[in-house]
Amino acid sequence: MNNWIEKEQPNKATIQSLKKDIKIDDFLCSLLLQRKVNTLIKAQEFFRPDINLLYDPFLMKDMKKVVEKIENSREERIMILGDYDVDGTTSTAMLYKYFKNINYDILYYIPDRYSEGYGVSEKAIEYAEKNRVSLIITVDCGIKAINQVDISNSKNIEMIICDHHLPGDQIPNAFGILNPKQENCKYPFKDLCGCGIAYKLITAHNSLLENSIDITVFLDFVALATISDMMPLIDENRTMVFHGLNVINSKPRIGLRNFLKSINGRIDESKISFNIGPRINAAGRMKTGKIIVDLLVEDDVNRANILSNEVEFLNQNRRRIEKDVVDKALKQIDNERFTNVVYGEGWNQGVLGIVASRIIEKSYKPTIVMTESNEDVLTGSVRSVKDYDVYQSLSDCKDNIIQFGGHKYAAGLKIKKSKFNNFKNQFEDIVKDSVGQTMFKRSFSYDLLIDFSKLTIENIKIIKRMAPFGLGNKRPVFRTNNCFIDSKLKFLGKEDQIVKSKIKDKNGSQLSFICFDKKSELVDLQSSFDVLYNVNLNSFSGQEIIELTLREIFIKK
Repeated sequence: MNNWIEKEQPNKATIQSLKKDIKIDDFLCSLLLQRKVNTLIKAQEFFRPDINLLYDPFLMKDMKKVVEKIENSREERIMILGDYDVDGTTSTAMLYKYFKNINYDILYYIPDRYSEGYGVSEKAIEYAEKNRVSLIITVDCGIKAINQVDISNSKNIEMIICDHHLPGDQIPNAFGILNPKQENCKYPFKDLCGCGIAYKLITAHNSLLENSIDITVFLDFVALATISDMMPLIDENRTMVFHGLNVINSKPRIGLRNFLKSINGRIDESKISFNIGPRINAAGRMKTGKIIVDLLVEDDVNRANILSNEVEFLNQNRRRIEKDVVDKALKQIDNERFTNVVYGEGWNQGVLGIVASRIIEKSYKPTIVMTESNEDVLTGSVRSVKDYDVYQSLSDCKDNIIQFGGHKYAAGLKIKKSKFNNFKNQFEDIVKDSVGQTMFKRSFSYDLLIDFSKLTIENIKIIKRMAPFGLGNKRPVFRTNNCFIDSKLKFLGKEDQIVKSKIKDKNGSQLSFICFDKKSELVDLQSSFDVLYNVNLNSFSGQEIIELTLREIFIKK
């Protein structure tokens, strides 16, 4: 029996009511209702998100005093301090560009992943002091920088923290904190990324200016960060990403243009997730995230070309190292255990998170990948599986952990090398007990069971307008039963792993398909099968072609 789960379906009366208002096919109405779109007005807002309907930034705790502080610091030097990932570097670049445009004395700092680690370091504060900075604005970090803020205050350098991570029991003694997740913050939407919070900051500050500027040009940064940080694409995240993608496609900034040249067609959320985002992250993983900020703020084409070529080199190196570590890590996997905890000497710290995700694709369990940060300490990246709170499990192991932080599904940690085996076994026991000693099993949800006849070009164009897709608004997955391969298989790509052909449903409707990881199941397949898939609309020789991307197949016995 397969483990495919159908999403909750709206009742027929509700479907017909919506259909009467918006005049589209029943199954499209079902997709909208699953996304809480149940009226004509909501449908109009969903298909055409209005940037003018974003929440008032002054609803965020400390926003008023923060922007007044920044405005009163016009004659002083301000430093933007960001993390080295996509969210941190785009936030930094955006604030730098904004404040530079309105003639602030501004500089930026990105910590070194290897020598400083994540967040606010003492080295960053020393840099600020050396450069006569009076105010530091952190982005995508700082909410747990208790000691660092105290050090900064002792040097008469005030700090404003913009962060979206969960606060701890203690809050830093900063001048102001912008974080919707902090206590007593009445901001209605809690799932902004760091760059989203930074955008709210410039929105509020811009409103104070006599001659305000068009800040929507910065929404490309927000789109890159929100998608790459895997934030839910709902509410105002969806609105900002929708308009940010339009900025990227209509007027891409100089620093991004080389990345976009190799991409065919319109830049959408999937191309950012799988193409642009990894390139940006590669710099921080392999060398320094500062290169990315340098690139994103660069206005000179020749200089931008040099920087983007360096980033591309780092990305190629990242891919090579990642494959090597994945191959070595997979050899340590024990199929009888409920967790994957692996360690390797000399593994590049910058790829540990990616490697953990790759391992989960092969062995579906909470996974930790570790290597040395020095002789006595191991550093690691943690990734979880659907519906399992790995952060809580780490909390239960804190006696064997020096330091940890993160989210429900992703975290980082440090442990003493001597405690590796103790930690590995404790983590295994805690996870095993918490799931009732039932091994994790990957499940696949789908939106609707339909026949291919529903998939007309007109209907697929409506589906495409439901984008941007991501957490909270996932790309629709359809199920069709009793299908047959209806044409000779074509094999493409490295090792011929990509399969293209045609598929026919029980009613005789035929469509083209592509599949990336099911070669062994499709070769010599004679029987009927059920299939889960996404649907795409491609252009070929001036014609629009419907193509399915097969996700899962269930072969009838």
